[in-house]
Amino acid sequence: MALESLKLLEAKLDGFLERHEQVQSANSALLVRIDKQEHEYALLLKRTQQYEAERNEIRSRLEKILTQFSHLGIAWEDEG
Repeated sequence: MALESLKLLEAKLDGFLERHEQVQSANSALLVRIDKQEHEYALLLKRTQQYEAERNEIRSRLEKILTQFSHLGIAWEDEG
């Protein structure tokens, strides 16, 4: 009886260890995936900041050009 109980306990422990190994492997894969996505997010955030800086510079330059036109007496009308 005791031997049978030990065999059952051993089988359960083997199953648990196998499942634990599978979970660890899946967890490692997810961590790699998260790291990759965080890196991609950082790159996209940096690119967005660059676009915003460029947009602000373009806006500033256009405002300067429009101001120069207005000083020349040339009215710029919106076509929208």
